[in-house]
Amino acid sequence: METKTIIIEGREFNLIRFKNEWVFPFITTYECGLGSPIAFMLYYLVGDSLEYYTCVTVNLPECKRSAGCQFIDTNNNDSNILDWLEENKFGERTNRIGTSGFCTYPEFDFYKGEKFHEYKKMSENL
Repeated sequence: METKTIIIEGREFNLIRFKNEWVFPFITTYECGLGSPIAFMLYYLVGDSLEYYTCVTVNLPECKRSAGCQFIDTNNNDSNILDWLEENKFGERTNRIGTSGFCTYPEFDFYKGEKFHEYKKMSENL
């Protein structure tokens, strides 16, 4: 995992590579859904600031999911996002899916990822 540390407005950000970009994974929760559903977004480095890049997760409150799990938006992010999440130790696939309309979304267990907990704590301290 290639990393880079930057300081923006006195705060330290540990960036990692996603495709050809330096990104900061920002982890929070969606407003609706049982059990504080995980929202995982990527912000990329533009000059001296971070800009919104993509939301990795999709909230499907009508779909049952396990604790610490969330559905990955492979419609707006290609399916390689799952490999990237696992390679960077954000968790692992559960082999379950959620469905909304004509789309299916793989479930991902973030609680099994050491980097998930690290970046969640960083995100909470911003």
